[in-house]
Amino acid sequence: MTRAMLALVFTLMSTIALWAEVLVVNSPGDGFLNLRTGPGSQYNIIMPMQHGTTVETLEIKGSWARVRHESGNVGWAFRQHMVSFDDGVQMRRVYSPGDGFLNLRSGPGSDFAVLRRMYHGDWVQILERKGNWVRVHHPSGTEGWAYSKYLRK
Repeated sequence: MTRAMLALVFTLMSTIALWAEVLVVNSPGDGFLNLRTGPGSQYNIIMPMQHGTTVETLEIKGSWARVRHESGNVGWAFRQHMVSFDDGVQMRRVYSPGDGFLNLRSGPGSDFAVLRRMYHGDWVQILERKGNWVRVHHPSGTEGWAYSKYLRK
């Protein structure tokens, strides 16, 4: 194999690795990040992507990334509001295959009121820990407490 061919193969493999990067929408203030038709705020909004949802990176253009949202929609989003799982944002997936949901409670214990159901596969952001309980931010915008046994990476 010639050096030029090796360089081409390496470039293609690097590009494929970039495309496969999965990121998390990190916009807790607004609770969402706009998915747009082009790489800039002047482009139309396709949909708001909820905080904590995931995207797959397809292309990078300056401060913008073309992504495929977990909903299947493809568009452009501002890169500053997307992070990898290892950038200090502790994301966990609800793991409750038996009954399909985990209760999000108003406090760290099963005697606290249920705020909502979080469904098997939902992503949540860990905010605080207290024993076996964690305070989380759900993509719906609700914050509450969940039993850590049912949250997985």
